[in-house]
Amino acid sequence: MAGSSYYDIDDILAAQERVPCVLRVDLDGLGSAGSGGSSKVHRNARWALPLWMADQLNEEDCVDMGVSPVFSKRANRMYAASPESIQLRAVSQHYYQFGLLLGDLVPEIPGVLRNMYMQRVQRIARVAQQGHSLETLDFAQSLDKTEAAMLRVCQQAQGAITDWHQGKAYALRRAPAIQ
Repeated sequence: MAGSSYYDIDDILAAQERVPCVLRVDLDGLGSAGSGGSSKVHRNARWALPLWMADQLNEEDCVDMGVSPVFSKRANRMYAASPESIQLRAVSQHYYQFGLLLGDLVPEIPGVLRNMYMQRVQRIARVAQQGHSLETLDFAQSLDKTEAAMLRVCQQAQGAITDWHQGKAYALRRAPAIQ
């Protein structure tokens, strides 16, 4: 999981997203998590584990990691068909960060992320310029954490431009040394 920041809460939450795994070995002590009281989990059992745990177990050859349903081929086709209409917050609040963490494992994910981002960033910029309306509110509620932060930055920039046009900001003054 290269590229994640140890202290960034959003990276921590993105690493909590679950990925499907198949156990390669029998594991003791995990059974209370789902096998009805037995403390042993048998080989070939299917589990959805947090990405941070699955990555560690994969490095130790204890599990085979699968692709998260968030980035399945079916989901990727749906994203490509209509990226602006996807409710990313419902799919994953940390969609882009989770995708970046999975990018090393699945070569198609960076392209999916790039296409989704390029399509949606244009609408985010338009929403920031349009101001507040019911349509913009609905779209803003569909954004994941990364896009929501970008919308806030775009709205602040739009406000700064408006202030500049109205002469409320960035007034040039003569330096005291020149007076």
